Amino acid sequence: MYKVLLVDDEALIREAISENIPWEEMGFELIASCENGQEAMEQMKQVTPDLLLTDIYMPYVDGIELARYVHENHPDTKTVIISGYDEFEYAKQAVRYQVMEYILKPVTPSELMEVLLRAKESLDERCAKTKTLKKLQAAYISNRPFLRGRFLNSLLRGNEQPEGLRDKMAELDISLTGAFFNTAIVEGDDLSPFLNQYADVRDELALFAICNITQELIDRKKLGTAFQNMEEKTIVIFCGDSEEELGRQMEETLQEIQETIRRLLLIETTIGVGQTVPDICRLYQSYERAWEVMEQKFLMGGGRILKPELLEEPDNGRSIDVPRWAGRVLQEIKSGSTESIGESIREFAQEIRDSYANRNRSIIYMQNLLLTVIGTANLIKEKENLIVEEEKEFLNRIYAYEHLTDMAADVTAICVHISELLGEQRDSYGKKQAMMALDYIRENYMNSEVNLNSVCSHLAISTSYFSTLFKSCTGETFIEALTKKRMEEAKKLLENTAMKTYEVAREVGFSDPHYFSIAFKKSTGRTPTEYAKENRTE
Repeated sequence: MYKVLLVDDEALIREAISENIPWEEMGFELIASCENGQEAMEQMKQVTPDLLLTDIYMPYVDGIELARYVHENHPDTKTVIISGYDEFEYAKQAVRYQVMEYILKPVTPSELMEVLLRAKESLDERCAKTKTLKKLQAAYISNRPFLRGRFLNSLLRGNEQPEGLRDKMAELDISLTGAFFNTAIVEGDDLSPFLNQYADVRDELALFAICNITQELIDRKKLGTAFQNMEEKTIVIFCGDSEEELGRQMEETLQEIQETIRRLLLIETTIGVGQTVPDICRLYQSYERAWEVMEQKFLMGGGRILKPELLEEPDNGRSIDVPRWAGRVLQEIKSGSTESIGESIREFAQEIRDSYANRNRSIIYMQNLLLTVIGTANLIKEKENLIVEEEKEFLNRIYAYEHLTDMAADVTAICVHISELLGEQRDSYGKKQAMMALDYIRENYMNSEVNLNSVCSHLAISTSYFSTLFKSCTGETFIEALTKKRMEEAKKLLENTAMKTYEVAREVGFSDPHYFSIAFKKSTGRTPTEYAKENRTE
């Protein structure tokens, strides 16, 4: 039974709760009733309760201070606060000290019993996890089959001779009888869902648990044996009287292994299956094949049963045109579309999968794509140095990727950064060219021959590219900027000199006085003569 400590400064409430709850029927034992937090702390030094029921407002030590004490000194004790104070600050402090529930007085016996049921469910769950952990730890310490595993490892490497083989197996209680044999490798894709359930648990326990579950299923079905190799991978050796029946039983059992590990450990697994052999001394051939198949996990992703047929696909070994893909990715980089960059690289990764390339070749393909893109991106030296550093970091971790998808995501991130740097580079170049064009206008506006072609010739840039660039940086076309400058200078001349309209036109770069008058009126709303009369300085 779970031990309960009740704390309330009102004797009537303590008495009512004590007498109106069927403690034993609900799986609890009320070990004590205290009238304040200080008394409760003294009680806890003698017996640690599983559940604390406490009021908040009490003399000496109140309920919040008691909850803090329990949180810091008895973290396995669940705390429920029963209070007459519906205050947000109290509730906020209760959350800080991981109080299980905060309920308001008056509370009926039925309401309190519902809370107790929820507390019991939580305590039961914790107890079950503790028992499971202790069971796994005990099995791990006392039942690790070192000699058995060493022999099976030797058998799968082809180091065992037929003579005396059966005697060795009998000594180690290994039963592998039948006319046909096969192997499988069971590997956890991500151990963290299991490890996160417990504190201070290492990967080794999760790997042992995978092997333990697998071995129990294999033993129960009498299909062979399972063990951990020197790298703590779970290896299964199957045996059967016919090749067809063995294949069917393996399919069913491996699916059950995956489902059971997922249900009990919350771990997804990938299983690589070898080829069937007719002689136990040829198990090394099956085992080698299983490892070759397991390499396809890098391409196909986890959570699968991978079979030797994958290595016999018609496209297996087909080469990939990396320069073509690099050109496509670079085009998306220059367009600045993050989504398109990612899509192109995902499609490139899919073509690698379709070719059934092995892990090393897949890595080379992805590495060459990135190197080609970096080499042809035309980044300035400063920005190229940033990408080269990212490339070095990528190459340092390139063999650590579990799946091709992870590598593709990393390459995508680098290519997106290249796109951003190219955008910055274009912006910087555009601003520079626009400033040079504005300088050209200031120095040559009085020349009637100045036009779009002349400024592009001066800057050594195409007219179409310059027009887009200039408008993007200044918000106006080159002709608009030129006309604006000419109008500004014309107004100065009309205000400060006695020059005639045709003379002003010539001074600011207009060869046709009539066209100048039209442009001036369009800009100011007045003719040059009207403007001069209104603004000319005497």
